[in-house]
Amino acid sequence: MAIPRLRANASNEERMVHPNHMIYQKMENLVQTMLDPENGVPIKTVKSFLSKVPSVFTGQDLIAWIMKNMQMTDLGNGKKESVKQRKREL
Repeated sequence: MAIPRLRANASNEERMVHPNHMIYQKMENLVQTMLDPENGVPIKTVKSFLSKVPSVFTGQDLIAWIMKNMQMTDLGNGKKESVKQRKREL
């Protein structure tokens, strides 16, 4: 487990900051955008053999949403962009 960094010139509440805090914040914002009832990933109730499963989305719906909202034109482009983003963060 990573040890939080100390910020010398911050208040007591802000001193302990996890090294991945910015990544967690970006992930949280992405999830909130995905959960938007109007523009998010479509969530449905799916019938299974004898039961219904509430709050489900398909992989196809997720990929379509990512390509629409993250300005991706094809799946290969998405992989290239994720590699570029990772290199920028390092």
